[in-house]
Amino acid sequence: MMIKISYHDSEYEIDSSQSVDLSIPYNFNGKQPNLYDVEKGKLSPLKTGSDLWSVSDGASCNVPEISMNIHCSGTHTESVGHLLENSSDIGSMLKDGILPTALITVLPESFQSTDEDYHCIINEDESVITATSIKLQFDKWKNLYPQTLIIRTLPNNEEKQFLQFNESPPPFFTNSALKLIYELGINHLIVDIPSVDRMSDDGILGNHRIFWGDGHNPKGEVNPESEKTITEFAYIPNYVKDGFYFLNIQIPHFMCDAAPSRLLLYKPK
Repeated sequence: MMIKISYHDSEYEIDSSQSVDLSIPYNFNGKQPNLYDVEKGKLSPLKTGSDLWSVSDGASCNVPEISMNIHCSGTHTESVGHLLENSSDIGSMLKDGILPTALITVLPESFQSTDEDYHCIINEDESVITATSIKLQFDKWKNLYPQTLIIRTLPNNEEKQFLQFNESPPPFFTNSALKLIYELGINHLIVDIPSVDRMSDDGILGNHRIFWGDGHNPKGEVNPESEKTITEFAYIPNYVKDGFYFLNIQIPHFMCDAAPSRLLLYKPK
């Protein structure tokens, strides 16, 4: 089905049957990405008394139970409730079904090669994503007024989808990078790494605080009314080119700070 979209005095058209899924399939019986060495997500049949609800075990239907860590083992979208005592309702955050989006690709660099900042002590050889690299790529699409930003990092091999990040610490964003993203007016940020912050940042989650806070202070309070989202553990195939798109973020209505998500990307005509 063709869908017409009017946005910022421009007319676009997308084909709803022609999307690219940027989420990592959640395989309960196979490989899963993993952060902090959490227990692997599991799917098992419901057991009631001596009955096991699995067709392979003679039941009339399958009734599976799921156990998973939303934040640490797959594509997920999170809200400001990630940092609040009273978790917010992620299901109420995504009111717009079709989001104008810029997709860019950046190459992380060593922290020692940049003059940008981070809010805790880090090693000079750690890989970071900088404001400079983001601005260079984003400027190509800024005149189309994207509200959503997808950032693909290099290298981008398929094995990235299933890395055990305790063994291979991922790159993370400088504070300067998140300040820039805030200033650009981005409401929804999608990244292909496990977190916008360093795996260990003294428990501050400073870049999250910049994004959901005042745009400057990595140790400041966040806005509990914010409806902005961060999606982590995405995977953007190499055949999808940088450019301007429309994105549909699909989530179950979990009354929780985060939920597993599916990201459908559409190229406008």
